[in-house]
Formats: sequence, C-alpha cells, structure tokens
Amino acid sequence: MARLAGQVFEFEGFVLAPRERLLLRNGEAVPLAGKAFDMLCLLVRRAGHLVVKDELLDVVWRDAAVTEVNLTVAMSSIRKALHPSMVETVSGHGYRFTAAV
Repeated sequence: MARLAGQVFEFEGFVLAPRERLLLRNGEAVPLAGKAFDMLCLLVRRAGHLVVKDELLDVVWRDAAVTEVNLTVAMSSIRKALHPSMVETVSGHGYRFTAAV
C-alpha cells in the first residue's frame, strides 16, 4: 500500500486516513459520503468514549441547521460500510466507536 499522509487509524481490517479522505477495507476503497466520513473520523478519534449527539452536530454540521435525522442517516451509512457492531448506540445520548484502534 502506498504511504498515506497524516494520521492513519487501523481497526479490524480497515484503514482510515482522514487527511486523504480515504477508508480502506483489506486494501480496497470503501465509499462513504462526506458527512458520514467526517462523523466516522470523529468517532474513531474518540474510540471507546461516548460522543454525544450535540458534539457530532456541532463538529460535523458546523454551520448547517440540521436535526438528529441527519445523524441517523450518516450512522446508517457508517454501519453499512463497517461492521454494524463497531459503533454502539447509547440511546438518547450519542454513539461510541467500540473497535480497537
């Protein structure tokens, strides 16, 4: 694999390179739309810790007026791209990335 620029995260056969906006599974690119990719980056950087919904909305959708539905749609995309069990839903609060990074 070519050298990736910036911080790179590895977990369960995946490589996440935020600066390159690239998600790989076993060396193959996995498509993930913009906001879902940004949300995954935040969750992976905070692996093992709860990321509350307000923080996700503030960081990922900075200047946009959105609702929790946007989080749900992005999370659905993330779970389709990864293994669904890698992200825990903490009902009413937020999400926690559970895979070892």
